[in-house]
Amino acid sequence: MIHWYQHRMWRECLRFLLFFCMQKTCATCAAGFEVTDVESNILSTIKVPEPEQCPACRRQQRLLFRNFFYLYHRTCDLTKKKIISMYDEDVPFPVYETHEWWSDRWDALTHGLKWSEDIPFFDQLKTLHETVPRMSVMNTASDNTDYCNMCFYSRNCYLVHGCVNSEDCMYGHIVWRSKDCYDCLYLYQCEWCCECIDCIGCHSLSYSQDCDNCSDSMFLIRCTGCKDCLGCVGLKNKQYYIFNEKHTKEEYQKKLSELQTGSSAIVKIAKEKVRELCSQEIVKNYHGYNSENVTGDYLYNSHNIIAGYDLKECEDSAHIATCESFKDCMDCNFSGTAAEWSYQCLTIEGHSLISCHTCLKGCANLLLCDNCYACKDCIGCVGLKNKQYCILNTQYKKEEYETLKKEIIEHLQSLNEYGTFFPSSMSPFGYNESIAYHYFPLEKEEVLKRGWKWKEEQEKSEQYLGAKMSIPENIADVTDDITSKIFTCESTGKLYKILPQELAFYRQRQLPLPRQCFDARIAVRFAARNPRVLWDRECAKCSKAIQTTYAPERLETVYCESCYLAEVY
Repeated sequence: MIHWYQHRMWRECLRFLLFFCMQKTCATCAAGFEVTDVESNILSTIKVPEPEQCPACRRQQRLLFRNFFYLYHRTCDLTKKKIISMYDEDVPFPVYETHEWWSDRWDALTHGLKWSEDIPFFDQLKTLHETVPRMSVMNTASDNTDYCNMCFYSRNCYLVHGCVNSEDCMYGHIVWRSKDCYDCLYLYQCEWCCECIDCIGCHSLSYSQDCDNCSDSMFLIRCTGCKDCLGCVGLKNKQYYIFNEKHTKEEYQKKLSELQTGSSAIVKIAKEKVRELCSQEIVKNYHGYNSENVTGDYLYNSHNIIAGYDLKECEDSAHIATCESFKDCMDCNFSGTAAEWSYQCLTIEGHSLISCHTCLKGCANLLLCDNCYACKDCIGCVGLKNKQYCILNTQYKKEEYETLKKEIIEHLQSLNEYGTFFPSSMSPFGYNESIAYHYFPLEKEEVLKRGWKWKEEQEKSEQYLGAKMSIPENIADVTDDITSKIFTCESTGKLYKILPQELAFYRQRQLPLPRQCFDARIAVRFAARNPRVLWDRECAKCSKAIQTTYAPERLETVYCESCYLAEVY
């Protein structure tokens, strides 16, 4: 006779064995990872094999191909004019000014190659990548955004990288559908915001993080629906609060008038005080709302998501990040337009795209394509517009294309390369130039050890340094001639300037001018976000198993969503 505890023992043993049977070992970092049933369903529908790398290594490899922040002065290889470009002079391929790239003065098909089954496909693709011209900065349907990169349907923006449908913004990253916002990271549908991180639907908000639908406030963290508040944490639908204490309207206005918000010293003190309140807060295991059956962080109006980050209106997907309106996708990043049934992609729009980079305007049925627009049924193409049935930038008839497609997929499958992203060696950027450096920071020695490139900074001639200038402590003491001066960043030693429109913004908002360069400011904002890592924890109230980006050593009390909603509403 078998007792109840023996049944349980066998069940646990079976569960243990099944777990390890499902575990795979990453071919890159040797970490164990699991391909869930949901992921297997996506992969089988897209008809690609299970990955041999863990999700983190797959994401790192994709992000190696994206340089958001570094711009260079160089020459347009078509017009010979001086331009601003995300590519330095040392890249192997020609670089054209963006408007010239879109012109009819050149044809990407003239660089076409005939596929040979005797040569590895990626070797042939690399040859094409090194010869087809690229646009200097990836700006589409935008006006007066020469110093932006990855800018779509925007106007009058400066050093905003990853900008979608925005206007009159400066110094930001992932600023979507926003206007008149400065020094922000991951902003959505906001206006008149300054130094804000992960805020949605906010107006006239400064020095705040993780806020939704807040306005006319400063120094807020994880607040929702708040107005006329200062230095508050975790409040919902409140008004006239200062450091989480209720005030009358008259008291609030009096204290606010006495606070010198234009002083950098006062701003520093206020930031430190509000951070002290954070350790006492109860938080939900993820940021976001209106989402169901999800794991990850910053998930809005999304459903059935595995390890997703910064998603809006997405569903039935896994390991995607910074995407909007994605469905049935896996391993995709940085896309502000809709996509479905796609895998291992970076900035796409359309359906059935596999291992593609920056393929937009309704692309479909693409494999290993780069910088293609409104294209369908293409393999290994670069720089095409409105094309169909092309392989390695060579035009075929439909019947020829279908025959070669089958042969190429079988060729890639024989080398275990079908469904993988472009090899890291094909990235035109140094590791420290790429966005991978922000999410996976590595020292130069480790980067070189892995066989990746490292971009050495050019030494600046002393004649460009000039005399060191200091920024006044208070915005009230700043004179107009400050826009003609050059300043040295307190953190990096890099040079930077204050532009006239920037000065006007800070004066209007009564805020102090930045004392660091853009590179240092964006690094501080990245460091303030939770990492894209999920820890297994228990809800501090009901002990339910949860996954969260709050590390176990964090001081905040972490609840599951149901306990959190019952507590705060």
